[in-house]
Amino acid sequence: MKGSTVESMTTFDSTKESLLDLLQSVKQGKTQLPDFQRGWVWDDDHIRSLLASVSLSFPIGAVMMLQTGNPDVRFKPRLVEGLTLANSPEPERLILDGQQRLTSLFLALLSDYPVITRDRRDHPIQRWYYLDIAKALSSNGDREEAIVGIPEDRQIRNFRNEVIADYSTTEKECAAELFPLHLVYDTPGLMAWQRTYVKVAPGHMKERFDRFNQGSSGVSGGWMAQSKPNSWCDIQLWQGASVSGTLGQVLAAKRVAAKAGL
Repeated sequence: MKGSTVESMTTFDSTKESLLDLLQSVKQGKTQLPDFQRGWVWDDDHIRSLLASVSLSFPIGAVMMLQTGNPDVRFKPRLVEGLTLANSPEPERLILDGQQRLTSLFLALLSDYPVITRDRRDHPIQRWYYLDIAKALSSNGDREEAIVGIPEDRQIRNFRNEVIADYSTTEKECAAELFPLHLVYDTPGLMAWQRTYVKVAPGHMKERFDRFNQGSSGVSGGWMAQSKPNSWCDIQLWQGASVSGTLGQVLAAKRVAAKAGL
């Protein structure tokens, strides 16, 4: 890295971006990873904690990216974990810091498949993530306890492999008041689920409709608050117009930004 300095990178642009727009850019392959990044490693506890934070519109820290397009700065890109595209496009930007958070949110909210992760004993598991409506609306409830991971077949079994809870249909999800988080940004799917949620309790339709729409503390309010650019996350986009292209510089810039609290 002789003769190269961090200062040879141009300044970065710190902007706001909606969570949906960011995850859509991941799903479309516009936002990818540089191949030198380690793999996605977050476990079930980390994912549930992150989902709880985002559901309450809490900020989750900065995401650092490198803008592509400079012929002098060429890293081999790869798609985020769990994403397959028939024709992968050239990315518009590469994730330098924030991979674990963005991949977790993409897999849980936008991938339409159960998340392949690990439990506390480091055993491989597959999980769909839900919001327990009753716990989420409780005045003294813990939001992390309201984020529930359910096995891929949507059934919970005891140690004898007997089914003790079944959420394998929309009607069963609604009866248990477990809202599937992969529907958060699927407007038709969300509305269809809400209609079923209201209808499964004919004598309490208005009450259940109100419960589902209790603003930021309700089912969709916290997530929908992320549909507009706000303070949930800073997108720090490095403009690589004068980067020499060495991996060392990019990692050095990442360290400098971290020390500066950016």
